[in-house]
Amino acid sequence: MAVFLDIDGTIITSESGPFRDDIEGIENARSRGHRFFICTGRGFGHIPADLREAPWVDGIVAGGGVHVVLDGKILYQKSTPVEALCEISALFLANGKRCTFQGEKAIYCINRSDYVRIIGKDDFAAIYPDANISMMTVDKTIDEKTRAFLETLFDIYPQIPHYDCFIKGETKSKGMQILLDAAGIRREDSVAIGDSANDLDMIRYAGIGIAVGNACDELKAAADWVSAPCGAGGIVRALEHLGLIPETIPR
Repeated sequence: MAVFLDIDGTIITSESGPFRDDIEGIENARSRGHRFFICTGRGFGHIPADLREAPWVDGIVAGGGVHVVLDGKILYQKSTPVEALCEISALFLANGKRCTFQGEKAIYCINRSDYVRIIGKDDFAAIYPDANISMMTVDKTIDEKTRAFLETLFDIYPQIPHYDCFIKGETKSKGMQILLDAAGIRREDSVAIGDSANDLDMIRYAGIGIAVGNACDELKAAADWVSAPCGAGGIVRALEHLGLIPETIPR
């Protein structure tokens, strides 16, 4: 069985994680022949190193489906055109709104100071042409004209307190299909576990879709089963429910 795991709200919370019970459950399942893949909206460079390089991670679908890695080999990669990044940079530098760009190796930002700063409208062309930006986040305070422009390039999902913007037409399910085909695993032998609206495509594509207990109502309604919350055994309870590991403690 191939198990696809979202990161935020599924493997980790905003305060902590990954959690020992979940990792022990994953390692137990892997010892029984099952494979585990991260499937996240985060850009590849924004995945914590302890997850990206974890021995239990067999592959990664990052950036909402545009960066696919199996056993350390890149199978698929697509990024936002540099010309579009320069146009976006000019717009946000002028309007004073904050945004971040998540790439293959780093995170870049405009009008904030916690990541690599973009201070010129042509920085992505002149300084960071190989950034390989897969997604961006923008404050919800952007005006309708700015949002309309971004929607020509991205599919936009509301989060709290920002919007997630993924390359238009690219999806987690597309990345999953690429990875499954390369690994020789049937779609019906896949499981996806997530928590938010941008995981809908993922859990609908998988043979079995599971929502953790803290998931949004929309995802719970679409899921085949609802597990415990992230941080309270969400992943390990799902693995037990699926029969991928024995249930060691009755729940």
